Amino acid sequence: MKALSIELIKCKRSGVASIMAVAGLFGALYIFAVFFVRNETLMALPMPPMDILLTQAYGLIAVINMFSIIVAACLIYRTEYAERAIQKMYALPIKAVGLYGCKACILVVSLIVVFVVQYSILGIVGNMYLPEYAFEISTFLEYSVYTFLTTLPVILFMLVIASQSANMWIVLGVGVVGFFSGMAMSLMDSIWFLINPFSLMLAPALSSSAMLENEVIIIAIVKTVIFVLVGIKLTDIARHE
Repeated sequence: MKALSIELIKCKRSGVASIMAVAGLFGALYIFAVFFVRNETLMALPMPPMDILLTQAYGLIAVINMFSIIVAACLIYRTEYAERAIQKMYALPIKAVGLYGCKACILVVSLIVVFVVQYSILGIVGNMYLPEYAFEISTFLEYSVYTFLTTLPVILFMLVIASQSANMWIVLGVGVVGFFSGMAMSLMDSIWFLINPFSLMLAPALSSSAMLENEVIIIAIVKTVIFVLVGIKLTDIARHE
């Protein structure tokens, strides 16, 4: 718990907490603004109301969340790599895996908070603008968990890159390349392109239906486990170098 509290202080000072908080608030406000301005246009689309609400809204916030994850990953290891601080820390009786695990927990919990804020506003918007009795709470909750699962591989992948690179610009470059490759691959009609975690995150946004796809869920869970294990292994290796 002490290590986690120290990491929370470092994340606050490095700006990670602020970045994720701003992403949550900005995404929520953007959803409200878009549906306030384009309500009639969106509701006129030839789609079920819940599909319009969820797929159109997630397309708006997915990009915001993705860039916030990239920026947060750039900052989260900045303190450790400044003035070779991480080598000095490894000389102390500190578990490198514990350090990595604390950072992963902070990012995942921050992401949960972001989703809670954004989907809370989305729920309010749905009750305001959808036709009477069209808002389905079960579909809403399932889709929120679904999109969260597809986002997890991105945040864990970026954490792995950040933990292994002392140069913040390399982490940013990987994130930008991932974003553009994800945009390109998500347009391809093949499940193999979902291997890219960025295209996996964008998959729900490009679907015209709010129905959950089992293969996407399986890929998301498998990739989450893989990135957790890879991150732990690489951190342990770096500890003994």
